[in-house]
Amino acid sequence: MIALTLLFVSILYGLAAWCAIRMLGWLGRICVFPPLSTKVAQGLTLALFVLFPTWDIVPSRLYFEHLCETEAGVKAFKTIELDQSYFRADGRPDDRKLLDRYAQSSKRIPDYSRWAHIVKVEGTIQDKKTGELLGIATDYLYYGGWVSSRISPMSPITCPAYPNYLVHDIIWQEIFRKS
Repeated sequence: MIALTLLFVSILYGLAAWCAIRMLGWLGRICVFPPLSTKVAQGLTLALFVLFPTWDIVPSRLYFEHLCETEAGVKAFKTIELDQSYFRADGRPDDRKLLDRYAQSSKRIPDYSRWAHIVKVEGTIQDKKTGELLGIATDYLYYGGWVSSRISPMSPITCPAYPNYLVHDIIWQEIFRKS
């Protein structure tokens, strides 16, 4: 049903663009504007119709890539060495056992960048006894331009180095090491 609605809206949008361009040509002939002026006005109208739904794609994607390169990732403030009992068979820290001593929290900031349609997801690990912050994992979700963010709001792009929120799993490996 969404595809049919999108097709219908696209056809209506194309018809509106075609009508506006044709009307400018007609007005140019009636008002006796020079043909070059009429063609320029028609070209600018076409450019407006093309750019209106797509103007924000390039700058918002560039901003998202900048955030991924400069701010996303894992920052471990302290490394803790633990015995083998806190690790799984594959060598990764067992977060279920560690949650008795350490707290993991996650914060989603949906309006981090409204114009670029970027959401910030930040996870932290703290020592429950001391309240000391051990590390922060940051990821960004990009929903595309304003048209695509409304068409497919459930399919964002995450930072390339950490696809599908893996940054929040990596934080455990960065903070906890085998002794």
